[in-house]
Amino acid sequence: MELSTLVIYDIEDDRSRLHVSEACKDFGLERLQYSCFRGKLSQNKREELYERLRRIQRDWESRWRKDFPGARVEPTELPAPPAEEAQGRWSPAFKIMIQPLCEKDVKGAIYAYLFVNVPLQVTGDR
Repeated sequence: MELSTLVIYDIEDDRSRLHVSEACKDFGLERLQYSCFRGKLSQNKREELYERLRRIQRDWESRWRKDFPGARVEPTELPAPPAEEAQGRWSPAFKIMIQPLCEKDVKGAIYAYLFVNVPLQVTGDR
């Protein structure tokens, strides 16, 4: 059964952020905001998307470890920082949430979009 699925992410790295948005588009999700996509996915498709996004995350982690070999990176499935004491402070650098929604939740969503009709630029003399 397909459910509306919301994918929200906060990623500091431009390259990884682009790969995540491309993955969302590849799975047929529609962009709602810059780092937010929504569309219908089955549980299997959500799991496939999750694995693809985790690969992107692991690629970023590999590059991070090369640039900062002494830094600790702790992946977690929870939005809370790791329980272990940080040498400095834990900073979330790569966050992704994939949230299935029932139709009642989708129908109850409230949007506050503002669209503007932007004039096309006309070239030449005026």
